[in-house]
Amino acid sequence: MSGEPNTSDKERVIFHVDLDAFYVEAERQNDPSLIGKPVVIGGIGPRGVVATASYEARKFGVHSAMATAVARRLCAQAIYLRGNHDLYRTVSKKFMNILREYSPNVVPVSVDEAYLDMTGTERLYGETIDTADQIRKAVRDQLGLPASIGIGPSKLVAKVSTEHAKPDGVFQVRLQEAESFFAPQPVRNLPGIGPKTGATLAKLEISTLGQLAAAPVGPLRRALGPNHADYVQRRAKGIDNAPLKERVKAKSISAETTFETDVSRHSELEKVLKSLSERVGTRLRKSGLRARGASIKLRYGDFSTITRQRTFVAPGDGDQLIYDTAHTLLVTAMRARGDAIRLLGVSVTGLGEQAAQLSLLDQNPMSDSDTSEALDTIRERFGSEAVSWGSV
Repeated sequence: MSGEPNTSDKERVIFHVDLDAFYVEAERQNDPSLIGKPVVIGGIGPRGVVATASYEARKFGVHSAMATAVARRLCAQAIYLRGNHDLYRTVSKKFMNILREYSPNVVPVSVDEAYLDMTGTERLYGETIDTADQIRKAVRDQLGLPASIGIGPSKLVAKVSTEHAKPDGVFQVRLQEAESFFAPQPVRNLPGIGPKTGATLAKLEISTLGQLAAAPVGPLRRALGPNHADYVQRRAKGIDNAPLKERVKAKSISAETTFETDVSRHSELEKVLKSLSERVGTRLRKSGLRARGASIKLRYGDFSTITRQRTFVAPGDGDQLIYDTAHTLLVTAMRARGDAIRLLGVSVTGLGEQAAQLSLLDQNPMSDSDTSEALDTIRERFGSEAVSWGSV
């Protein structure tokens, strides 16, 4: 909203840097013949899912998380590629290194986006907007890739600002502008508000962030629960005091649920197992790590508890890999003991650097890990239940 310098010495300056159509643009650096053409990357088989699409393909309605079969009907003339995991990781490392030249506090979010704390750097680089342009130019000159940068006093405001910077631009919202900037936007533009919360707010006749910020607290708390209501109402005003720091790397990542009544039906257990696997997978990818194996935890009606684990053929972070492994363990455990289950949990273990080599046995790297990253983006924007892997 403004290119003027920040007026408060205490105001944080957070950059959210996002590489536009990253997979496509990285492929174009390898093959310039793709420039200017509609390109779709993802699973290219009959059950494939789009990981990303070039802006030329998006004009035809193609978007991330869409079934590739649907994308082919919308844009048959597009070039469909499976993708190159190793290429993307190599380019991602170079991208993060460029960002670290401007700030010691860089927090990667995924292979193609990161936050930077640029507070107090005006004396080093000049005005905030000019610094953002310097970073974009460095990324363009060194990697040949376009980048969009959102600038705000917090991670939340910077993140939302980036959508207004796309494609290949810069957009800044200062602290005193944040609430008015958020006010006219649809509630679904707020990260973390998905279809379910959006529908609940619609019943309260709340459609914009300004209406959400000004809504009576009582009805909102009854509809969303007190903690969630207070959280989203605060964020609807552009308020976000979360520190900018990398998460402590855990040795494992897990999720579990306790059933209201013990469950023995395979179909119900498999549904919950899929949801838990996706939750674990999302957290794993956000950590920037890959896991060497997965395990399940089962607690029966008599409170006896067992765990079973299995090592992956190669380190991974995809939802389908986690679910398939956990499902095999669940089936084996239920064959050994068919009692109803009180608690079900999934975890991934042996966490290591994401740059681990893909196994030569992996003939379709884009079908799981990269597609899961695409689904993460959809879930973050539209809610955890907006999209999920289908059942075979």
